[in-house]
Amino acid sequence: MVLDWGKLKNFVPIIYFRMFYKQEIFLLNKGFRQISMVIVLGLAFMVLLSGCFATSTPKAAPPMVKRSGDVPTAAMLPIINSYEQSTADFVTQYLEACLKDRNVFKFVPKTNVDKAVAESGFNLSKIFGLSASEYAALAKTLGVDYVIHGVVVIKKTLQFTGWRKDVDLAIRIYDGRTGRKVDSWRSMTDFAWTKDGTDLDAQKMAESAANHTCSKMMQREY
Repeated sequence: MVLDWGKLKNFVPIIYFRMFYKQEIFLLNKGFRQISMVIVLGLAFMVLLSGCFATSTPKAAPPMVKRSGDVPTAAMLPIINSYEQSTADFVTQYLEACLKDRNVFKFVPKTNVDKAVAESGFNLSKIFGLSASEYAALAKTLGVDYVIHGVVVIKKTLQFTGWRKDVDLAIRIYDGRTGRKVDSWRSMTDFAWTKDGTDLDAQKMAESAANHTCSKMMQREY
């Protein structure tokens, strides 16, 4: 084959342009990847700093406003936590006291609840709670209108200054006749580690979460 250099030389600029164009695209894509990596790292650093320097105030108890007249009866089942049960026990104690002092519910004694649960053989540690028939059976045994149950999760986050603990509390209330859920509330309580005693004080965290949930529950009529 005989090459026609007169025609071939016309294609040389095109070939060179294509090679140059591909090289430019490669460098451009590489530059975008580097910029994207810088942006992602920057955002991650900002999120980390926002968690480290965030401050929050523990929730105070709701106003001491007592409801008048007859109030429904309720059983406060032990709130569960698979890792730090002491915090869950404090939440149970504070939430029941908050609702009782404001005459939202009339609670049966804790000893009666513990006895009924033990005799029933029901597993309260299930993350999604009991079945409707099980809640109804406990309510019938205890003679109450409602059953209150929930779970608290302690979230641990590693900060520059050490470990920080936050409280995620989910509370549900069940109709005593049907065992079906009537309502539910969730409280996210974050603590600033810069304040003495809030990062490891289970009792203080539990009280704050209970106060937050109690104020929400008081907004509803039963």
